[in-house]
Amino acid sequence: MRRWLRNLHNEFPITSVFVTHDQEEALDVADRIVVMHQGKIEQVGTPEEVYEQPRSPFVYDFLGNVNVFKGRLQQGVIHLDKHQIAAPAYSGSDDTEAVAYARPHHMDITREKSGHAIPATVHHIHAVGPLVFIELKWKNNTELLQIELSKERFEELRLTLNEQVYVSPNHVTVFLPEEFSI
Repeated sequence: MRRWLRNLHNEFPITSVFVTHDQEEALDVADRIVVMHQGKIEQVGTPEEVYEQPRSPFVYDFLGNVNVFKGRLQQGVIHLDKHQIAAPAYSGSDDTEAVAYARPHHMDITREKSGHAIPATVHHIHAVGPLVFIELKWKNNTELLQIELSKERFEELRLTLNEQVYVSPNHVTVFLPEEFSI
């Protein structure tokens, strides 16, 4: 259906409006996307712009699974109780509240601790075709993280349930208090 809609849209040079709550469908079919929240426009842009550069926490969360890290941003590092996440784009930042967002495919996972890696425990493993979705417990088993790996990477790691691992986001988007409400 998506291919048919995309081809139809390309074949006839007319403006069309397609309303959907299916984020994947919107990203696949649209030339431009308008994300609305409570009757107001949150962001307008190409599918790539909206997905890669969300302008608000709502847009980030609306367009797919996300790991959320709440903490204090100081000189390019977000402090999460005992752990830290590097946010080099904010290296000149003062001490302020911040929330870092990382998609499941932007998370690295290893058995060895390195840098700012966060300890976690493998809680659930679910293979879907070429992808493997891993749910991890962290923060004294009170919060969950989601990781998405290729099947090949998962087979290299050979992760097992209840195994201790270390995770770190390789790409985060940070929102400061003036950009959102915690």
